[in-house]
Order: sequence, then C-alpha cells, then structure tokens
Amino acid sequence: MDDDPVQSPAARAYLNHLAPARPGYVNLIVLAELTWTLRSRFKANLADVLLAVEALLDNAVLVIEARESVAEAVEIARSGRSSFSDAMIGLVNRHAGCMETMTFDRGAPSEAGFTVLT
Repeated sequence: MDDDPVQSPAARAYLNHLAPARPGYVNLIVLAELTWTLRSRFKANLADVLLAVEALLDNAVLVIEARESVAEAVEIARSGRSSFSDAMIGLVNRHAGCMETMTFDRGAPSEAGFTVLT
C-alpha cells in the first residue's frame, strides 16, 4: 500500500533492510489487523486479502507466527467454508494442543477444530 506520504516510505525502507539472517516477525494480531484494515478501510475483497496474506507467507525475510495455521486458514477461507479469522482461531487452538474450540457459530468450520455448543 502506498496510502500515507510519511508512513509508506518508512515501511518500505524498513522492509528493504530485512534479510533472511535478520528477518521481520509478523504475529497473529498483526495479521488480524491487516486483514481487517484491508477489508474495512480499503474495501478489499476476500480474494485480494488472501493474496496479501499469501505474499507475506512467501516472503523469505518474514517470520510468520503459526505459519502452518495461517496457510491452512487461507485455504479454508478461499474455499468459502469459513472466514480467515474464524479459521485462524480454530487452527491456532488445534496446533496449540486443544482438542476442540467451542463456539455458538453454526458456520464455524469443523476442519479447523470447532464444535458447536447447543
């Protein structure tokens, strides 16, 4: 994004100084903020949001927290079975050892470890 005359060049300069031996770190909260901002502020469609997340996953100078969960959440969201954020919640919980994530959301994806409370 090139949406701010001060912040955009500063962000580019920072990213240009990263290297595989000195990577940047993207945690799950940052990913949640990114996807929310792209959807709400920039009115990006789901396909474009998922492409942005995949670009981060493919970047050799970034370490992505829970990379496997993020990649799987992208695929679930792309299939239309869940939102990216809902899939992330269940998958991160599952990879942390939780047997199931309880929810009242009947649309939550069982493949991400959700069980609907009734």
